[in-house]
Amino acid sequence: MIKLDPTLYKITRKEVLMGRDTEYPLTPELESNLDNLLARLNIIRMAYNKPLKVSSGYRPGKYNTAAGGANNSAHMTCEACDLVDTDGALDTWCMANLELLKLLGLRLESPDRTKGWCHLDTRYKAGTNPVFVP
Repeated sequence: MIKLDPTLYKITRKEVLMGRDTEYPLTPELESNLDNLLARLNIIRMAYNKPLKVSSGYRPGKYNTAAGGANNSAHMTCEACDLVDTDGALDTWCMANLELLKLLGLRLESPDRTKGWCHLDTRYKAGTNPVFVP
């Protein structure tokens, strides 16, 4: 059995916040959203069994605009994270594990729209398709 060192693989608060919480401090609601997102992402990380790197996390105000994010982007509310996925392996894994995504309450942005990254957010609604097109 392969033994993992979780400290080498854990997605951290610092990675998701990207230092933007200094300029845009988190409210109690955003803190709660971030805790929820990190708990779910780290379950995905453990199930995927490979390191994951954040490419885009918390995107308040001007950061969301600069990224071309939607006006109601889940990134603005600490409910979304994009992970580096240059070869599409993570998106492929997620598509093969949609039941786990649903169980965790995660949505996956359609891999057709996210070349080079994998978008996961906590806005999944039970009974709906966990793969969405913005």
